[in-house]
Amino acid sequence: MEKDKFLTTDELCQYLKLPKPTLYWLLGKGQIPGAKVGRQWRFNKDSIDKWMEEKEKYYTERNSRMESDVAQE
Repeated sequence: MEKDKFLTTDELCQYLKLPKPTLYWLLGKGQIPGAKVGRQWRFNKDSIDKWMEEKEKYYTERNSRMESDVAQE
């Protein structure tokens, strides 16, 4: 098995450079992929990387649309 494939909340906060309350807020809103194992959360690093890529793509496309709308005015 790949080393560090699954991250704890502390490890994910460190990986994403997020404060813990922000991570728990995202979890509460169902906006970040994770699974609860007993009383603890675990995060598949590959799923987190894919989620970040999707977020980056979304905001890049959104900003491009906003810039083109401004340019057309």
